[in-house]
Amino acid sequence: MVGGSSTKRSGGRKRRRRRRRERPNSMDHLTDDILVEILSRVPYKSLLRCSCVSSRWRDLIAHPDNRRKLPQRAQTLAGFFYYSSTRCFVNVSETGAPLVDTSLAFLPDRERPGLFVLDSCNGLLLCHCFRFADPNVFDYLVINPATENWVAVPVSRRWSHKVQTARLGFEPAVSLHFHVFEFQLDWVGDGTDYTHKDGHVLGVEIYSSENRVWIHKQCGWSIDVILADDLKSVFVNGILYVVATEFIIGAVDVEGKTWRIIEFPCSEDCSFLDTAPGYIDLSHGKLHFATVDDITGDKLAIWVLEDGNSKEWTLKHTVSFMHLVGRQYVDFGYYEYIVVAVHPDRNMAFFIFDKTLMSYDMDSGKLRVIENLGQDCDDHYMSYVPLFSETCVGGQQ
Repeated sequence: MVGGSSTKRSGGRKRRRRRRRERPNSMDHLTDDILVEILSRVPYKSLLRCSCVSSRWRDLIAHPDNRRKLPQRAQTLAGFFYYSSTRCFVNVSETGAPLVDTSLAFLPDRERPGLFVLDSCNGLLLCHCFRFADPNVFDYLVINPATENWVAVPVSRRWSHKVQTARLGFEPAVSLHFHVFEFQLDWVGDGTDYTHKDGHVLGVEIYSSENRVWIHKQCGWSIDVILADDLKSVFVNGILYVVATEFIIGAVDVEGKTWRIIEFPCSEDCSFLDTAPGYIDLSHGKLHFATVDDITGDKLAIWVLEDGNSKEWTLKHTVSFMHLVGRQYVDFGYYEYIVVAVHPDRNMAFFIFDKTLMSYDMDSGKLRVIENLGQDCDDHYMSYVPLFSETCVGGQQ
């Protein structure tokens, strides 16, 4: 009896396991469109794991028609590129060393000397590289450090002092192609004498990696705009936003057809300090603006543009400089306090004080000292979020 009972139990377990194996997988009944819609809502790292579930899932995730719908990057700010005698990188991810070669050693030897990082946008770097044979000749390079791929961009024309500002536009969730914006400025002279010109924007050359041509458009802003060259630009929904010195933000689209002016935010309770610059960034998919608030300069204010088609700002957060660094803004001035980023996915701001990079969590009020960058560091910091997916930057051109 004992042996018979054991045999029956064993047979019952085998039948139950067989029924479970034969039970149809409910995911198999989903159409490709529904499955892609589900996968579009998972984080990037989870999407990578999903590609190992089956050949069907792998093929759907890899299909070019689905790339725009699926997550294209890890949702973590890795750190900042900056210059201090040489090109440097500071890690802010709190997860160890960055997963990319920030020295860009994968570039051919001929590309590395004289390479300067101009801008970064959603995982890509825009660089220029002067040629030793002729210091007036340079190339643009667009580089993906995460995949170690890069592409040379033909320059719009021979180097000119009128070309002072170039910016990169790239939205992997919308298109796998990037745009380079090269602003033409009203400069004359040899680089040392600009007595009769103020450097306002005359027009823009725009390069599209899709058709690989430059287009020229005359400036369409209603006033003369002088760009704040060292401050970050933002690219979202096909529009590039740049900070100008006239307490305004200029916007231009990838076709050079739409030109807009957005004034710095101001309200009855808060006003920006006339001597303070404004800083823009993209956080939670919306344009954010940070500046010194109150005419006495006692706090940092962060605003958000809830509707990209509007010019109405909403005050998101304020914090006193006494809370941040124990001193008033007016005590140490513009060059010792620089906002460098608003986190793309968190309510967090990054700033430099006394050459030290810090972060401020708006939700918890916690301040974190990250790293002293040294006395030789400059004032141009480029935030970097790794992009591990395939883009049009597929190798040297």
